[in-house]
Amino acid sequence: MLSARFPLGTPKHTNSVQANTPIKMYGMVNRALKALLCEQFGESTWQQIRSKAGVQEDDFASMKAYDDSITYDLAGAASEVLDTPVDDLLRAFGNYWVKFAGESSYAILLDQAGDTVGEILTGLDEMHTRLTLAFPELRAPAFQVVSDDGKRIMLRYASSRPALAPFVCGLIEGLATRLEVEVHVELVEPKSETNSSDLLSITVSAH
Repeated sequence: MLSARFPLGTPKHTNSVQANTPIKMYGMVNRALKALLCEQFGESTWQQIRSKAGVQEDDFASMKAYDDSITYDLAGAASEVLDTPVDDLLRAFGNYWVKFAGESSYAILLDQAGDTVGEILTGLDEMHTRLTLAFPELRAPAFQVVSDDGKRIMLRYASSRPALAPFVCGLIEGLATRLEVEVHVELVEPKSETNSSDLLSITVSAH
């Protein structure tokens, strides 16, 4: 099921590369979502969300690829159970994802990614390329830093997955927290039929 607040279409999302083929999400992402929900709201709330989403798995193997619909259904169910707009939930998840990844065996990739928000965002595509060695079914988004003057970054984000710009906004906020700087992230130009990417504005300032 997909929540009425999260109307993303059918479980099989398509893209220009492999139409009518389900996109896979690695279990590490679902593990992180479960961890966030359990930490913030407790195990019983997680079980309620999992049941409402119709997801049978109670745990996820980090290196196993699961259908995207599981992640979307969990997010939609969490939105309903927690009475929270799904965009707010995804933004919080993006922020939490940086913490979760930073405590995993892949933390070294974040440590080596750069010393500024702009440097890390510039290197995200390369980081994802390196991750495909461990996650061969990874369907990573694409990031392009359009401009960066040290105070304001314009970033283009493109993905075959729909409706995840709030997650990216939260991820950038999480990166800023890791670097001990403050950011204001705004979606200034959403993806549309005539525009294949989202345009984000990121204002950076010291604590």
